[in-house]
Amino acid sequence: MPTACSRRKILSHLAGVGLLPLLAGCGAAPRPEAVPAARPAQTALLVPLSGPKADLGQTMAKAVWFAEDRRGLLQRAAVFDTGSSPEGAVAAAQKAQTAGADVIVGPLFSDHTTAVLKSGPKAQVITLSNNNQLAAAGAWVFGVTPAQSAEAAAKYAAKSGAKTITLLPPAGVFGARSTVALATAAKASDLTALPPLPAEDPERTLETLLSAGPGQRPDSLYLPGADARSRRIAKRANAAGLRVIGSVQWADVPNGALKEAGDVRFVGPDPLLFENLAVSYRSALGEEMGIIAGVAVDAVLLASTLPRGRNGQIQMTGGAAMKGVLGPCSFRKDRTCARDLAVLQLKDGHVKKVA
Repeated sequence: MPTACSRRKILSHLAGVGLLPLLAGCGAAPRPEAVPAARPAQTALLVPLSGPKADLGQTMAKAVWFAEDRRGLLQRAAVFDTGSSPEGAVAAAQKAQTAGADVIVGPLFSDHTTAVLKSGPKAQVITLSNNNQLAAAGAWVFGVTPAQSAEAAAKYAAKSGAKTITLLPPAGVFGARSTVALATAAKASDLTALPPLPAEDPERTLETLLSAGPGQRPDSLYLPGADARSRRIAKRANAAGLRVIGSVQWADVPNGALKEAGDVRFVGPDPLLFENLAVSYRSALGEEMGIIAGVAVDAVLLASTLPRGRNGQIQMTGGAAMKGVLGPCSFRKDRTCARDLAVLQLKDGHVKKVA
């Protein structure tokens, strides 16, 4: 369990900090002048500690430190503030590398990551964005992508006996990527992907589909978004007998809202792995950790396991999958993340794994 010292450090005021050093005074060893080639990766976490997303960034930093402390890791990730701009992310990456980081976990946002990559970093960049296109630009993409959620949802729908599936895509880029991801995942699972519900009037379109004949009425409905409208659609579809499956975004929906949406299954982390850390975090710090903080935890812990080759370079691929709080994960050669997500259900007031 965390020591009193580490808890005080974790709970210390984070706003306005440019560099949060290794937790001195809690057993962190000083960096030697000459480091052998086999030394573990020196990891920096780049998150917004100031600006509109400061609360999220601070939660991510605290979750990482908390998880490292529970595992007894003496070398804790240094945290750098990206602020709210791509320029701030570039400055944070440069400070991290000057401080000795050879693996950067972050930034959180796609445009921040693009700016860091264009700055020509020597460190490996493990972005927390869910944009797989960043892999082609040189980042290792660790965020939970639309493709990962859709793949888990389609596999579960097929195993449940579904033959057809449709979705209600959110507006914007995320919705477009989710639509493409479901089409690909449905094909891989021998499902027929029907046209998505239109964003303008999904309720009316759903009613039309529900009254349609065989072959036009979907067996399953996939909901990438978890907003109030998506939850209303879920409730109506459930009442009509459709299997409703939500993306990983549903894993952060409060239990009360989940219950109102009906019998929704949703993609998420294995509760035995995630809840173990989340409950301890809540008890120690008095706040919720959240899925995105779990992503940061896994990325930093994965970085700490990366081996080095004979030339001293960090080996990003080829090792065994790490058992993270979101499930087993590892990097593929194409710089995307292989992640084994679960399918969950709220039952008797508790979220349980169903697949």
